[in-house]
Amino acid sequence: MDILVFGQGKTGTTVIAKAIQHSLPGSTFLMEPKTEQALARQKAGPRVVKILHGQWASDLAGLTRVLRNESGVRFDRLVKIIRDPRDQAISFLLYNFYECAREAKTSEAQLLEIIALFREKERSPNAKSFSAICAEINRIMRWDGFSSTWLLTESGLVANRAYWNYLDSLGQCGHLLNYEDFMRGELAALESYLGTKLSPRREVDEYSRTRRSASWENWREFFTPEDVELLRPLLRDLLDEMGYPDWQLRPVAQLNPAHFSEYLVKLMHEARDR
Repeated sequence: MDILVFGQGKTGTTVIAKAIQHSLPGSTFLMEPKTEQALARQKAGPRVVKILHGQWASDLAGLTRVLRNESGVRFDRLVKIIRDPRDQAISFLLYNFYECAREAKTSEAQLLEIIALFREKERSPNAKSFSAICAEINRIMRWDGFSSTWLLTESGLVANRAYWNYLDSLGQCGHLLNYEDFMRGELAALESYLGTKLSPRREVDEYSRTRRSASWENWREFFTPEDVELLRPLLRDLLDEMGYPDWQLRPVAQLNPAHFSEYLVKLMHEARDR
């Protein structure tokens, strides 16, 4: 059986795809092919293939053919993933510095300043909003126009309106899976769709750098009332449609460094070693 796992970056696509692969004896795993030709070059199943919406932005027609099984490459099952965009934005923001470091797009001094910024946030979570963190990053990295509102509504990197509308355009094909349901172990609907019991294994093998917290609702601790005031009017309708209507914060005295600054340090070390 060939299974296609589809989503955006930092929505759990890797851990979900690998869990499915662990459940199919003898299956292979293909990480993020970016064209129909790349898919066609791979041997037939059983295999689990993960593709990302953003990597096909220049060929949405081809992506749609693949997802609707109208391409030369066919799949037996399609799993479409969504995640709370507020958590996705935090994970994307952190993982982005792996790419910056790997491609030498930033200096050592900038990376150290970014780490210090997140350590400050960890010590006093309520002192600096997510929006203020983004503004500081914009300054440190000398980016133009990077902000929390851009990231969540315009960038296309996080589940914004365009992505949600694209999923809607696919109609009923495939199975829509919430990352949060998967992480809570609510697997009955997914297992019924796949026709197999899912393995409890959650190892992602050589892709372990993609694993940050393996949790959900980080935004409740990371966001501040300022973020809610700014972002709720912009995201309310989208999040209601996606099934994430709640904006209740959960303030904490400190954030877990393993999920933020220590994760950044690990990413940057790995980026240098590649």
